[in-house]
Amino acid sequence: MERREEGRIQIKKNGGAAMKISGLQKFSLIDYPGRTCATVFTQGCNFKCPFCHNKQLIATDKQAELKTIDVINFLRTKENLLQAVCISGGEPTIQGNLIDFIRVIKSMGFLVKIDTNGSRPDIIKELIETSRVDFFAMDIKAPKEKYELLTGTDFDYDVIEQSIQLIKNSGAGLQFRTTFVESLLTKDDMSYIKNVAGEGHKTQEYISAQ
Repeated sequence: MERREEGRIQIKKNGGAAMKISGLQKFSLIDYPGRTCATVFTQGCNFKCPFCHNKQLIATDKQAELKTIDVINFLRTKENLLQAVCISGGEPTIQGNLIDFIRVIKSMGFLVKIDTNGSRPDIIKELIETSRVDFFAMDIKAPKEKYELLTGTDFDYDVIEQSIQLIKNSGAGLQFRTTFVESLLTKDDMSYIKNVAGEGHKTQEYISAQ
């Protein structure tokens, strides 16, 4: 398998464990609070939320539209112009090469923000322990009893609670977010979620594209 080195990251030409990236917003004033940033959109998500606004990024078997090496080379040209990189998706924590990718970004002097659904507390823990991430934005989709409905998947809700606590105790910047879909969530649901999240919770109104 042919590889080439870029910093300390190994980019596999045929995909392998390399990042699957399908979008790059080259400049944003809103994706990292108080910072100028570029936003990288990873391909693939382990949730199937019926209200997802990035549905084209859900499929895990879809090929990446951008080469990781090209994204890294673009960021190298912006080292003195941007302050941060936001890694969104899709779900970044299911990417096999996420930690090495972040290592390269950090070596360029960028702050790093991760947008996550909280389904991989093991990865979140590793990112915290290695001081790779400066800001976490985690979606809390629903109360426990509605998680399967809101995510389209059946999984152990305990992992969400683990991720919430890890992020709260991380010392990094944080934001917990919930998309309020009036047909699926009640105001009592939202009050419960805000209580679980504590400080740093943000409600996003769902706007249908139809």
